[in-house]
Amino acid sequence: MLTKWDDYPIHQTAVPAAELLSSDLGRYERHWLVMHDKGLTTQLGFGLSVHPNRGIVDAAISVSRNGTQQSVFASGRMTRDRDTAVGPLRVDVVEPMRVLRVVLDEHDGMAADLTFTAVSQCIEDSRMRREAAGVLISERTRTVQFGEWSGSLTLDGETFDITRDQWWGFRDRSWGSRTTGTVAESQMGEQHSAIYFAWTLLRFPDECLVVAVNETPDGCGEARTAAALPFLGPDDPAYGNEATITRSDTFQFDIDYLAGTRRPARVDLTVGPRGLLDRRIDIEPRGLFQMQGLGYYHPKWRHGADHGGEVVGVDRWVLADLDPSLKENMHVQQLSRAVRDDGAVGIGLFEHVAIGRHIPSGLPEGLAPPDGRRSGGGVTSSK
Repeated sequence: MLTKWDDYPIHQTAVPAAELLSSDLGRYERHWLVMHDKGLTTQLGFGLSVHPNRGIVDAAISVSRNGTQQSVFASGRMTRDRDTAVGPLRVDVVEPMRVLRVVLDEHDGMAADLTFTAVSQCIEDSRMRREAAGVLISERTRTVQFGEWSGSLTLDGETFDITRDQWWGFRDRSWGSRTTGTVAESQMGEQHSAIYFAWTLLRFPDECLVVAVNETPDGCGEARTAAALPFLGPDDPAYGNEATITRSDTFQFDIDYLAGTRRPARVDLTVGPRGLLDRRIDIEPRGLFQMQGLGYYHPKWRHGADHGGEVVGVDRWVLADLDPSLKENMHVQQLSRAVRDDGAVGIGLFEHVAIGRHIPSGLPEGLAPPDGRRSGGGVTSSK
């Protein structure tokens, strides 16, 4: 089956670009982007996924503000050319690795026309492969980039002007195979769906910092990244200049959980000392964004779900009314203020999900809170 992509020199095999070499239903391609104001009062998230072996494309946009969160979801059949659009939602790559545009045509009082412009390089995160009892759970490549936003956002009929000096954010682009948090996970046992993930993206006046880890229940790292990125200059390339990126493979998150929950209240991050990275950072979560607002563990809008054709829907939550002990509410992002040990102040995001057992954190099987409030070492890479 030919597509427009067959006119480009991208082939890795002797077959057309659209022909997959695996029947794995977990195969996916995803855009994920976040926008937030510098005051940490509002967070917008956007995600669009293509599921080639399911023939599905799904997307969502969600805004958390003033104690409520509202989402627009869409799902439909994948087109031959794998267009990154479905229903009223779409994402356009305006300039690869530098400029992307997110559009929501007006739906239920929400609309958006937003442009992401990179301020850092786009870097490749640590590659991940996870198996459990011989079953492939996740195999993916992910890229990460910091940026600024411009355009307009309409909520409940009120339109906001979005300018780069006041609205910052991030994006990642990932592809591979994934079942955790998708419709496929419901077919798996609990030992297959356990997950421990911690990720922070912090922008300081002199650098952008990304630290991320996935761990097994016994605390072994499956993927880990710690990198400090400089800001792009006017003529700097948006990718490929690895010599300017400072990395480490030694870091630790110590997470202080809210009593009776698996939700972070405060995080101490140590990066290094090893190599050129040596950071001590106090992260104070201030916001709350439920990832089910983008389909993660949502009872209806899970990634890859077949709704029988194109459908569009909405959902809305009062955040204080949600039970943090329920699985669909476990996965959260939190806008955060961060203070480095040299006094530099940054802002950004802390994302965390812990489902199932994680011995270093004192987390038992299931969804119960940890044995103690502190993670007892949390996430530690090679030391």
